[in-house]
Amino acid sequence: MRDPESTKEILEMRKNGQHPLEFKENGLRAVYKPFLADLPHANIFLAFTPDLLHQLHKGVFKDHLVKWCIDIVGEEEMDARVLVVARSILDFSYYAQLQIHMTETLEALQTTLDVFHANKDILKELAIREHFNIPKLHQLTHYVQSIMLLGTADGFNTELPKRLHIDFAKEAYCATNKRDYEEQMTLWLQRQEAVFLRAAYLDWLAQHPLLPAGHAEPRSFDPGFDSDSDSESEETEAASPNTTSSLVTSKEVTHILAKAPVHPHQSVEKIVTAHGATDFLPALQTFLQKNLPQTTGVVPGVHDHFDVYRQAVIVAPPDRRVGDAPKRWHVRARPEVVASGRRSGCPGHFDMALISDTPRSSGLRTLDGNVFQIFGRT
Repeated sequence: MRDPESTKEILEMRKNGQHPLEFKENGLRAVYKPFLADLPHANIFLAFTPDLLHQLHKGVFKDHLVKWCIDIVGEEEMDARVLVVARSILDFSYYAQLQIHMTETLEALQTTLDVFHANKDILKELAIREHFNIPKLHQLTHYVQSIMLLGTADGFNTELPKRLHIDFAKEAYCATNKRDYEEQMTLWLQRQEAVFLRAAYLDWLAQHPLLPAGHAEPRSFDPGFDSDSDSESEETEAASPNTTSSLVTSKEVTHILAKAPVHPHQSVEKIVTAHGATDFLPALQTFLQKNLPQTTGVVPGVHDHFDVYRQAVIVAPPDRRVGDAPKRWHVRARPEVVASGRRSGCPGHFDMALISDTPRSSGLRTLDGNVFQIFGRT
């Protein structure tokens, strides 16, 4: 391995007009005061540590040894020394990757390299190579010394930073429009980090169950309905205070309806015409047969009447990943109100609902249409 002092002496000789052989042998350039000249207590050449990924796997093996073997394939008879060269490089690669080294393994590592150099001239004889002045191949001569000074090669190779290069550079660049990409990459990385931190927090929070109902003071909760039209004021209060308190601490999903329906005792014909629920009766019959098989004797017909509500409130337990308050969703099914006299009309409002296959299923499916009616049989 080169020495900083001897390197500076060679550069000084070259600067004074001399032509030392070491200048060309060491691959030096006419930079007479390199940055390493004034570095105290440091040997810059020790910074060139073994690199299993770029020097061995991709460098010597893939870019050189494999190419040499492909060029040789097709000869009528392969020289045995070619196989020795190939095996010595492979053996060197395996020894260099050991996670624990002893004197014997380091000696074997050096021996495999010596075998390569002793037989490499066969590649010149076969016109595969004209020289072996290859920087990655030269670096192999320093592996034993680097391992003895710094530890095994798997501790300072570039495989892990190479993976980060993909995450922080390649993917970030691909997310830009290729113009002024530095600012876009920085913003993209900030957002990715924010998403990662949020996901880590949610994962941690998911491992901590909700506190029992008695350990936390329930927040006040008003499951009242929207008041976006005067007509909704006709509905009475949805739930009593006692019901509201129990909903906050409940661990099950429940629903709330107004105490009194806005349109009581509605016929099937009225429901079909006013709400547009043309398949109301067959859909109700199918639902009862599938979900309430014990009520097979109760078959709704065209002469039955139903109480109709404008909306229902679905109340779920608090999700600590979002907040401490219970979640609630309003599902509205309000038919069109025609203007009459001084009373202004109101367009119909039919929400689209999403339901899960099972209470714990993460997959959601949409209903076959909007929610046209919220009803109860009378």
